Amino acid sequence: MTVQMAVALVALLVALFTLVALVAVYARVRGLEASREIGLSGYGAVVGRPAPPSVRPGPDRRSGLVAVLDADCALCHAVWDALTAVPDSGVRIVALVDRPDAFTPHPGAERLADPAARAELFEGYAPTVLQLDATGVIVQRTFVDADTDLPALFHTGSRA
Repeated sequence: MTVQMAVALVALLVALFTLVALVAVYARVRGLEASREIGLSGYGAVVGRPAPPSVRPGPDRRSGLVAVLDADCALCHAVWDALTAVPDSGVRIVALVDRPDAFTPHPGAERLADPAARAELFEGYAPTVLQLDATGVIVQRTFVDADTDLPALFHTGSRA
């Protein structure tokens, strides 16, 4: 065996090991994302906890949708636009924002600048959409990305 052949085989083994390690890390991250018990971001997981009183659905609502949005995030503005298109079906829709003046008012959704509630619900990523049951307990959390089907996400939330 020549030196060049030995170097090529070692390089091939290193590349194979790297590929296996990347696949394992990817699988672990996807598993953690899917888990509602573990806070992947290092922040406390919010699913299963009661939401702050300022965003709870209230006695006249059967559920709630809370979006944690950032004014400097283009995707957050797309989430706000999609939230405002959700028909009123007994669901309280609240956007926890850092700067309410950056989001156009809409009669079907509330903009709320509550730093304490935002700090309690922020998991290190915006936009995040939280679904609440009638008592105000967070039952689902979705980290929204460019591939998220927003109408389907909000349609699911409006049937809670």
